[in-house]
Amino acid sequence: MIKFKFPLFLRILLLFGLTQLAGIYAAYKFLPALGPVQPVGISGFSFYDFAILVIFVLFLIFIVRRFKLVSSVFFKVFLTVVVFAGAQAMFALWFSPLISAFIAVLLLVLFWFFNNVFLQDLMMILTFAGVGAVLGISLAPGTVILILVILSFYDIIAVYKTKHMVELAEAMIQSRAIFGFVVPASFGGFKERMTRVSPGGQFMILGSGDVILPLLLSASLVRTSLSQSVIVAFFSALGLFLMHLIFTNQKIRRPMAALPPIALASIIGYLVAILF
Repeated sequence: MIKFKFPLFLRILLLFGLTQLAGIYAAYKFLPALGPVQPVGISGFSFYDFAILVIFVLFLIFIVRRFKLVSSVFFKVFLTVVVFAGAQAMFALWFSPLISAFIAVLLLVLFWFFNNVFLQDLMMILTFAGVGAVLGISLAPGTVILILVILSFYDIIAVYKTKHMVELAEAMIQSRAIFGFVVPASFGGFKERMTRVSPGGQFMILGSGDVILPLLLSASLVRTSLSQSVIVAFFSALGLFLMHLIFTNQKIRRPMAALPPIALASIIGYLVAILF
């Protein structure tokens, strides 16, 4: 019998959906500022770009395995920089750069010193929406699709074969620098401190890539059609639903590669959007 945890899925969908809609809105508002600048196509990336990315990942794995304290500091610094950039980009939609930067810093203080699950997820919505919008409108849809395909295969290998993605996730959790949504088993869990979050406990973690990457595709379509962006976002939510089904019906609960079903549904949504 197929199991489906509807309340848990609603919480995941709420966080995921708010991010997609906020990201599309931000991309739409950012677009006039780009003017005639064209999005980056596949030819805009070289072998060296991918080589640098691979070297960075390998270096990060080495640090995590050999130097726990250094990796903890790295994760916290990295998360602080990215959260500030994403939140500042979102607030810049309504405020001046100085005011938006001040609000972002204020939220960062709350994020680190009074951090509970609700604050964690709120900051991730702002971060993912801001980063996804800025990157998405800078890329051509074909480029994003290629990235989705490559990283989906990478996700499968990194989770099930080498398992280094699981190591990285566990290291982030231990350092309390989680770059992703923390989804509690009940709504009351949003009030829990982040120190209570642990792998396999009463919380599910949805990684940043599983949220930002489908948003890149939606945001990249804002240039041509806002309705196409919404269609892709809707299909990415269907992919999230498929991911949740697979996750909840595991015989033994373990980390899974969440990106492939979400990426597949997003690409199908893109094809539907441009054909109809």
